[in-house]
Amino acid sequence: MTNAIPAAIAPYFFQVAYVVRDLAAAETWFHDVLGVPSWFRMENVAFGAECSYRGRPSDSAAHLSVGYLRETQIELVEPIRGESLYSEFLDAKGPGLHHLAFDVPDFPATVAALSESGLELVVQGRVGPGSEFAYFDSDTAGTSVIEILGFDEGVRAFMQQLKRASDGAAREEDPT
Repeated sequence: MTNAIPAAIAPYFFQVAYVVRDLAAAETWFHDVLGVPSWFRMENVAFGAECSYRGRPSDSAAHLSVGYLRETQIELVEPIRGESLYSEFLDAKGPGLHHLAFDVPDFPATVAALSESGLELVVQGRVGPGSEFAYFDSDTAGTSVIEILGFDEGVRAFMQQLKRASDGAAREEDPT
């Protein structure tokens, strides 16, 4: 990997994601143990026509839940249908840390730079308007997957609303 890659993505660190078998149980654990105050759940998120998995069209779905631990978004992913990077991970390793995500300002250039650095692009696509993603395999280095996100301003504003709601929920739980 070239030295330009860390500079291109590190300032845009956004999320830590876990693949889980039971979304509700994981939400409870992250709340009780780490203090994630609230969750926004999206059920039956389909990865279909605008997504690819290992070079083939994707046909999978997952339940997703996002919360915030201070400044960092925590994403929980429960695969529910089809072959995906999430189900592949769960089958091979069990639940656990899956990826680190970076919301970059120039999605196409960052994806190209990571591809040119030798990282394998394993999943890419869109989910809804304003949200592009690309996953790069880092397994050969013994590390988690890297996700590159390309959000438009509407999606970034929505993520900020979720964070503010989480901050408010945290204050309600601990008013000190």
